[in-house]
Amino acid sequence: MVHVSVVVLALCVSCVLAQPFPCVTPTQLTTRASQYDHLDDVINRYVVVYDAVNQRRAIFEEQNVVNPGRQFREYLILNNLNVLYEINLTLKTCRRSVPQPWRPYGIPPNATFETEYYIGGPGEQLLAQEWSDRIPYRQREYWIGAFSVLNCYPIREVIIANGQVNSTVSTNFYDTVEGILNPDDFLPPAECQNATWVKPDMIKVPRL
Repeated sequence: MVHVSVVVLALCVSCVLAQPFPCVTPTQLTTRASQYDHLDDVINRYVVVYDAVNQRRAIFEEQNVVNPGRQFREYLILNNLNVLYEINLTLKTCRRSVPQPWRPYGIPPNATFETEYYIGGPGEQLLAQEWSDRIPYRQREYWIGAFSVLNCYPIREVIIANGQVNSTVSTNFYDTVEGILNPDDFLPPAECQNATWVKPDMIKVPRL
C-alpha cells in the first residue's frame, strides 16, 4: 500500500511539473488588431501602441474602413497621468476623462493553462499556448488569451464582460513588433490642451 501511495504521489508531482509556466509578454509593443464586439455586432480595426513601463496606450482606429460619414478616433490612455483623451480625427476635437485601471497585456500569474497548439499548416506553423482565468471546479473562464511561445506576443484575446456572454469582445492581434515605433504617439495634440472633462461612461474606449 505504501508503495502504491508513493507511485501515485510521484505521478501527481510529475503532472504538476509538466504544466508550463506563463511566459512574459514584452513591455512595449506596436501591433494591429481586429476586434469583434458581439453586443454591437460590429468589427473594428486598430493600431495599438502599448507601453507597460509607463502604463499607457495609444489606440488609433484604422481609416481604411469604407463607411461614408464615419468619424474616426484616437484614444490616448495615460494611466501614469490618470487621464484619457478621446480625439476625433475627423473633426479635430478632443475630450478627456479618467481612464479605467491599467490592464496589461500578458498572462496573469495565476492563470490556468488550457492547451498548446500550432497555428497554420506545414511549413508555416506558429506554436501558441492558450491560457484563461478559469479556476478549476470553481469558476468558468471570463478571459481567454493565446500567446506565441517563442516571444510571448499576444495572438488572440476573448473577454466576457461582466459575466455576460452577449457582451463578449474577441480580438485578434497581428503585424506585431516589439518596441514603440513612434514615441510621439503618446503626445496629446494641440486640440487637447483645453479639452472638456467628461464622465468616464461618456467615452466608449475599445477594450484593448
